Amino acid sequence: MQLLEKIKPLWAGRQAQERRILVVNGHPDPAPERFCSALCDAYEEGAHRAGRIVRRLTIGLLINVEARNAALEDMRWATQLIVVYPLWLDQPPAQLRDLFEDYLASNQRDGDGVSEQPVHLVITMDMPAFLYRAMLQCEIDVKGLARGLTLPGFRRQHQDFIGSIASITPEQRGRWLRTMRQTGLRDA
Repeated sequence: MQLLEKIKPLWAGRQAQERRILVVNGHPDPAPERFCSALCDAYEEGAHRAGRIVRRLTIGLLINVEARNAALEDMRWATQLIVVYPLWLDQPPAQLRDLFEDYLASNQRDGDGVSEQPVHLVITMDMPAFLYRAMLQCEIDVKGLARGLTLPGFRRQHQDFIGSIASITPEQRGRWLRTMRQTGLRDA
């Protein structure tokens, strides 16, 4: 029993080093004042505090082939991803979707197929989140909506929604940022 207690901290440290997190800002506008950027910053801060290795990918900065190829390499490098993006016309932004489709296509060419890396999606929207979740659960034909929210190439995806983004108060934004920081600590 004493030996197990001595080994446990060594194992925990090793496990922490093996977790590589890619934080993806899926908003096409890379401006740091965007709420998606602030959410990514908060998550990244929490993961850093937990001692994890974190990289950042900003979709709006992928302006050439070299940057896109580097982004695909970062996606392969990561053991988990967190992707923060705004919901536009019931879809992720086209640049984000295209990158994930490229990732899936490159995996299929390499014979790997769909990735088992966990992906945590944080989706911001103008609509109240509770209303959107209700729409996804009702019997109206919204199955296309649910499929449209997932990103291709990854089997395990968890979704969180932040609604009424244009009208939430500074206090509510602060709570979301604290939640993201805590999620970064916990997920990492």
